Amino acid sequence: MGTKLKNFSRNTFTKFIAFLIVAIMISMAVIQLMQVDWEGYNIEPLLVETYEESNTFANELERTFRRIYSNFNNNEETLIENENLIYYITDGKETITNREEFNREDFIHYSNYFYEYNQGNFESDSSSINKRFTLWFGQDITMYIAFNDGYMKEKQEDWNDANHILRDQAIEFSIYMVIAIILIIYLINVTGKKQNKEELQTTWIDRLYSEILVALFILPIIAMFIYVLDNYYYYTHILRTPSIQGSGLYLVGIVTTICALLSGVGLLALVRKIKKRNFIKGFILYVICWNTMDFVKSLFDGRRYAKYPLTKNLHKRQLAFIIGSGILILLTIMFIHTPLVIFPPLLELVLIYWYVKYNNKTYDEINKGINESLEEQMKSERMKIELITNVSHDLKNPLTSIISYVDLLSKETDLSDTAKDYVKILAKKSDRLKNIVSDLFDLAKSNSGDINLNLETIDMRMLIEQTLLDMEDSIEDLGQIKMKSPDTPIEIVSDGNKLYRVIQNVLDNAFKYSLKGTRIFIEIEEKNGMGIATIKNTSSYEIDFTADEILQRFNRGDKARTEDGSGLGLSIAESFTHVSGGIFKVEIDGDMFKVVISFPLARK
Repeated sequence: MGTKLKNFSRNTFTKFIAFLIVAIMISMAVIQLMQVDWEGYNIEPLLVETYEESNTFANELERTFRRIYSNFNNNEETLIENENLIYYITDGKETITNREEFNREDFIHYSNYFYEYNQGNFESDSSSINKRFTLWFGQDITMYIAFNDGYMKEKQEDWNDANHILRDQAIEFSIYMVIAIILIIYLINVTGKKQNKEELQTTWIDRLYSEILVALFILPIIAMFIYVLDNYYYYTHILRTPSIQGSGLYLVGIVTTICALLSGVGLLALVRKIKKRNFIKGFILYVICWNTMDFVKSLFDGRRYAKYPLTKNLHKRQLAFIIGSGILILLTIMFIHTPLVIFPPLLELVLIYWYVKYNNKTYDEINKGINESLEEQMKSERMKIELITNVSHDLKNPLTSIISYVDLLSKETDLSDTAKDYVKILAKKSDRLKNIVSDLFDLAKSNSGDINLNLETIDMRMLIEQTLLDMEDSIEDLGQIKMKSPDTPIEIVSDGNKLYRVIQNVLDNAFKYSLKGTRIFIEIEEKNGMGIATIKNTSSYEIDFTADEILQRFNRGDKARTEDGSGLGLSIAESFTHVSGGIFKVEIDGDMFKVVISFPLARK
């Protein structure tokens, strides 16, 4: 059960749905806040239980006091008409009131909401209102205000209604945010984890620099904040139509969702970087500083020469020379006006002598090692060539006997059908073995340089046409060959027999490995004093090797093909081209296989 739950929580679809829900919940929470503000709700009823204890009432009370005092101070005899309150103000000389027959005790007993300002002091039955008031109208002013009980009761009922509405809104907002926070925690926990895989999995976005991911996380939040504020001002101050405000909320929701998704992508990528412990290392500034420091350090620590003792000695000597020369230059500057100035240059000459002398010894040791390595390599190569040559030669005689006896067996008339099939297989395999031995022998001779050459002037175009004519049966099995060549001869200097073998091997390779139904293109041209033959074909398999790899001995491009060929055809063609004075080059472009054979043009 635990494994199933873990796999479900790490499922890509599950994470995607959770990610989408987070964006929607955040969007709904923002819409909720804007709707409360656009509809003019005062959030204080959610925080204060009674209207009398609220800042809203305190502000109303203060405005009332100031309005009464303003009328009195400006000698305005117009009474403030308000059936919800009674008031009285006097400075001992002048008095304004809307209840002529009321004294202070009448004000107190008029309602439960009596407020007094008496010669610089404010008094009421509410301690919270007393704390908030700092009215100052002078020491000689006395004011009484009493609000009607019915008025205050009506205000309290409105206050309670607002409290119920805001409480519902707050609960809804809290639900959105709690769901979003829980899912964010879940996504942070499972990001980078996949089913049945404990190792942290990363994506292409994780390879971005940390600065970009931080920007991806922060900028959408800033953009969302700016957009919400802009829309708030526009819809509350310019457009006051409820239907238009409603459409504005939908737009805010869409923009908020998009910004939340982008920000979430950046956040989760940063979390994966932190889990991978490469958050700091992912900053481009860190990479630049680290690489700069590492480069400077590499100039002095000699790490690149760790495997080469002689070169490492040269490096250490070089550092010693640079440091020593630097110190001597400083000493020269310090002693420039003293007799001691002669000593640093003399020491510099000694340092130079030491540096050159021991460097020359190291160079001699390096040259000696290179020569020994080359000699050993040449000796090893000669031994391989001799081994191949001797083995090829020794195999020829028994192989000839095998082929002869197989031929005799094939002529027997009293063999069973099964035996005849066996003889056919033996004939085919022995013939293939004969070709391999022959190819090995030719390759060994060409690599050793022990090969007879008959250099002559040859028409490259005619040689290729003759080769195609001799391989007519293979061409019929394959399909169409497209040849492009000039009308005039292209005369080159080469060994005709060797070049014939080169062209034959390259064409044979193209016949075997070309995609069925495609053409083989042959182009012959003169360029920069060279006669060039280019043979192109489309491979029947995916080319997953390099040009150097296919020219290695016994290497086949199509690993699935085991019957035809020895893997030596192109190696022999390359070797014969080189010994004949030409250039053999393989080029690969997608599944296009191209061989370029170049020879110097004959002098006329």
